[in-house]
Amino acid sequence: MGNFVGSFILLQDTVDQKTHWLAHWNYERQEFMLPGDKKRPYETFQHCLISELEKTFELVPFEDFILSQEPLTHLAFSEKSTLSDSSGHYIVELFDFQELNSTARKSLENDLRNRWINEQEIEIGSTMDGFPVSELFRLLYHKANLARRLS
Repeated sequence: MGNFVGSFILLQDTVDQKTHWLAHWNYERQEFMLPGDKKRPYETFQHCLISELEKTFELVPFEDFILSQEPLTHLAFSEKSTLSDSSGHYIVELFDFQELNSTARKSLENDLRNRWINEQEIEIGSTMDGFPVSELFRLLYHKANLARRLS
């Protein structure tokens, strides 16, 4: 993946008594990933995420949603690719997402580019119906200890 500096939202729900995380289809990479984006040099991590939520999902900050004031975690790490001999370098912040109205939640859930992904799908890197789940999703899942986080 090369170098990545950006931020993602964490939105979880319980489906069939299992924790699921909201994932968004990345058309460029052809895989599911946490909703978020790369940070531009002039943006804060939080501003990067707010801009992405406005642009991609047409959600209005402070009307439809708020993000946690501080990131739930700040991660900086390097990881050797399993597909090539190169290393990826990452600086990522994860923010808690809170919808302020039912319309915001319905908008995310009704968007066909989104779906709820469970731990098993994250681990195997594929949804139950065969769509790829990002390796970065799995890395963040473990490095941020998402399995132990409660909403």
